[in-house]
Amino acid sequence: MAVSDIVKNPATGKVSHSKLWANVACAAATYKFLAAPEMPSEIWAIYLGVVGGYAVARSWVSVKRQESEAEREL
Repeated sequence: MAVSDIVKNPATGKVSHSKLWANVACAAATYKFLAAPEMPSEIWAIYLGVVGGYAVARSWVSVKRQESEAEREL
């Protein structure tokens, strides 16, 4: 897996703006999170929820899109 795969659409090989900006936002949040000293546990929970929630939501949307396309082919 190449680093460029995190911003490219696997079907077309072109840059996906949704992937690009989602990764920019996650990187910015991670930088800000790491730069702040002594984070309380509530901030850890919120940060991990946002970053993890985004990954889960993106996978769910992908699965639903594939199911929808499979139903149309039948």
